[in-house]
Amino acid sequence: MSFRDILAKGGMLAALFCAWRVCAAPLDAALPERLSEQARGLRLSERSEWRALLHSRRDQALIADPSFLLSLPSFSAEKELDATLQALYGGGQSALCRFPARYWWLRRELGAPELPLANCPEIVDFRARAPMDRISLVFASENQTQPASMLGHAFLKISGAMPDGQTREHAISFYTDADTWNVPKLLAESLVFGKNGYFALSPYHEQRQRYVDQEQRSLWEYDLALDAWQRELARLHLLELKQARLTYFFQKYNCATVLHFIMGLSGRPLPDKAWLSPKELAQEADQAGLIESSRMIAPSRWLVRTLNAALPAAQRQDNLQALQASALPAELREAASPRRYLQLEHARALNQYLLLEGRLSRETWRDNARRLDAIQARGYPDASLDLGQGLGPLTAPPAAQASLSWLNSDGARQLQIKLLPASHLLEDDNRGYNQENELQILAPTVRLPLDGGSPRLRQLVVYGMQSLLPRDPIAGGLAGRLSIAYQPQRDAALQERRVAQIGGAVGLARRPLPDADIYALAGGGLAAGRGGGFAYGELEGGVMLREIWNMKTWLAFSRHFNQADSHSAFTRLRWTQMHYLNRQQSLFASWQRDAAAGAERREWQLGFKQLF
Repeated sequence: MSFRDILAKGGMLAALFCAWRVCAAPLDAALPERLSEQARGLRLSERSEWRALLHSRRDQALIADPSFLLSLPSFSAEKELDATLQALYGGGQSALCRFPARYWWLRRELGAPELPLANCPEIVDFRARAPMDRISLVFASENQTQPASMLGHAFLKISGAMPDGQTREHAISFYTDADTWNVPKLLAESLVFGKNGYFALSPYHEQRQRYVDQEQRSLWEYDLALDAWQRELARLHLLELKQARLTYFFQKYNCATVLHFIMGLSGRPLPDKAWLSPKELAQEADQAGLIESSRMIAPSRWLVRTLNAALPAAQRQDNLQALQASALPAELREAASPRRYLQLEHARALNQYLLLEGRLSRETWRDNARRLDAIQARGYPDASLDLGQGLGPLTAPPAAQASLSWLNSDGARQLQIKLLPASHLLEDDNRGYNQENELQILAPTVRLPLDGGSPRLRQLVVYGMQSLLPRDPIAGGLAGRLSIAYQPQRDAALQERRVAQIGGAVGLARRPLPDADIYALAGGGLAAGRGGGFAYGELEGGVMLREIWNMKTWLAFSRHFNQADSHSAFTRLRWTQMHYLNRQQSLFASWQRDAAAGAERREWQLGFKQLF
């Protein structure tokens, strides 16, 4: 063997030895400290991307898992950075597979040596099974009949091409087990004690079918402006979160919070809010310029309701009868026109709705869909409906509010302060919801007498929901409300007595004009006061008018039975006038008269409301 051969073989052995050192031992024992000094000089621990990787807010750790945050229990962003560099460049392959996103970001910022991510099986598997050419933020609208979804839900959609050219779409969701009607228990666990949080990767079409078809909730998809490097950073960070023990808190670590940190990996400036709702998450993505394009996926019931208002009753009935008979509506056989296109879209939505309601067989539904698709391709190949304009999370008002008002209650002057941490009231501007509705969660009302006396809690709504869903001739629909609260009731002399109560009502609402609703409700509930428990009842009817100059008038008449265990009844007439100055501010006035045999109470109110 020549001397040159010996040198060549020695070089090969040296290369193999270096490759083994990369996987099994640090390149240099002093390298982690040098990288830490470099990071301190660049102040990397103060960067928003680093804090997003740690899910920390103002140096407060929102994940209490020591396998995720190495510097616990004395966490800080700087200590975590030092510990991460020591683990990555002094701890071997296991640390790299545990913190691939931190490595991905630190390597670029520090120019650190490359480490073998291809030796991490989970990363290889995730890349192979779930291509990520695009990441979209998806908002599923609220479903007020289900406490678990009363503020909507946000999750990610990832999509991309497989090696064979086929497109794959997956949904990635952070959630907790909240399928219960025990609202007080749900709030206590999710607000105080925390609940187990879970990540799920599932085919996107399954989530779409669940929300749009099964739960009849609208979906808004927002494609995020992330480059290939940022998408890979997000992918690797999702794997880090998948291995962590996460605790769900409604007010500080929910689905919106997690996605807020993932969007923060873009480096775009995002607001640092202590509480974030799914709607506000979409709004902050829009304000940060992260949204490239968007689209709305509407449920069939919503489409039928919306298009019913645009079509004459004869065309609606023609569609219904033809679809049930597995035939084409007569007018759709005629030449294309804008009016017939609306009828076509109504027929397509109605066909899907009738299938989901069990009023069509799958075979009839399939035949109808084939005929309607043929009409679409022949007469309206490029036509589409944009029914979501003005609706959805981007145009919704802020999700919290506070109001200050002056009251005169039978001559007694008072100041009233009302806080609503989440969400909105019937008197608010609800045009973005396409129906009048209300949702209150942990909303206190405090009154301060101006003629002397101490402030007192007048009302605390633990959970309150109202919906004046207009009755539709095809899709139906009921109005109703549900409330769990500590609040005043009137006794026989119309004096206020505070009770804890749970009650509700059900009825009908109609929309005779686009800007007018009328409704009637009947219900009652159970309450407990100083004298024990009792049942009460109520009847209510009213009208709500949406007027010019951003105003709304609400007039309600109600009859109440056995409030405060009085064994008597009284009537209430209430007028409320709102003027919306802008999306965040409004003025309001109200007048209320309660009357019973031999007694009467009157109250005036004038106030200002701030949404935030």
